[in-house]
Amino acid sequence: MAVAALLIILCLVAPGIAADRLAPDVSIAASDIQFSNDFPSALETITINVTVHNIGGMDATAVSVQFYEDVEAIPFNQKTIPNIPVNGTGVASTSWFGRLPRTYTIHVRINCTADTNLANNGASRAITVGTPSGPLVVEVALDPATCEPEQPYRANGTVRLATQPQPAATVTVTVRDRSGVTVGTPVQTTTDPAGAFSACLTAPRAAGDYRVEAAASSGGLNGNDTATLRVVLPDLIITVITFSNTAPREGDSVKVTATLKNNGTAASAGTTVAFYDGSARFANVKADPLSAGNSTQVVATWRAVKGTHQIKAAADPDNKVNESSDENNALTVPLEVKAGGGGGGNDMLLIGGAVAAVAAVSVVAVLIIRRRRRAA
Repeated sequence: MAVAALLIILCLVAPGIAADRLAPDVSIAASDIQFSNDFPSALETITINVTVHNIGGMDATAVSVQFYEDVEAIPFNQKTIPNIPVNGTGVASTSWFGRLPRTYTIHVRINCTADTNLANNGASRAITVGTPSGPLVVEVALDPATCEPEQPYRANGTVRLATQPQPAATVTVTVRDRSGVTVGTPVQTTTDPAGAFSACLTAPRAAGDYRVEAAASSGGLNGNDTATLRVVLPDLIITVITFSNTAPREGDSVKVTATLKNNGTAASAGTTVAFYDGSARFANVKADPLSAGNSTQVVATWRAVKGTHQIKAAADPDNKVNESSDENNALTVPLEVKAGGGGGGNDMLLIGGAVAAVAAVSVVAVLIIRRRRRAA
């Protein structure tokens, strides 16, 4: 009922905002249109792959993908992607060939049920169809293909025309993010006598997947190839905080256990987990290095003080570890401490019992002595 009421309020107060947040939003850019061969010959069949993104707040269903040649009149093919989750992608593919040697423009239009933003539903990309002599064939691979931020890596590859290596070909290596925006400065090199090239680059600072394109030119012919670079970082989070005593009394010694997880895609160095009572730090505990996806537990001891407390555990409190996010490093859990002597609580019960036992023995002894005196 509370959720329904909130939705009604959102729709009444800010219908535009609510609709946007609760609707799918499928989008494509020119960089999302990829050809299996960027420079095909006339009548050569290629595959067109389109990556569709859902940047909305709801799964996109029955996503229609229409393909046009030059003019957006009648599509030469149409595909349907059944479902694209929130922040996910889907791929639609079709075959195509150019009948004559010239430049064509491939237009792609997408749509889905309840999409409220149509401004990003179309993209176009040109493709040049050449004569049967064919383009340069470029092959590129990354070493390594997975890096940490600002780590050096190499783009290695070859350039050939059909089966013949192309020496002295100019190769430009460009790095682009998912949106197709160039990251850093392109690196230019030339092929050796065997048609091979190697370019040294530095990984971007932000974590994510990047497209590394090697574009070659020689003798008026061109060609390109792409590879994916993945930049990874650790992401330290506190998933759980538990207490050895969930109902402590004032003075009790309480063990506070925090579960530290590396939620990122790269290994984390050793770090510190800080424990706080409100804003007051009461313990620093060292944690061992963690590989991606793994967890460990760290324990601190806290002396209970009467009242309501906000007990917090924070990973890497001094920001010494380079992470994909520093905003999710802490977790806070409330704990209520009652009055009345803690470790003390059990001790006082024991002491009270002992005193009662001594008193009882004393009374019995007095009675025995009195009876003996009377008997005498």
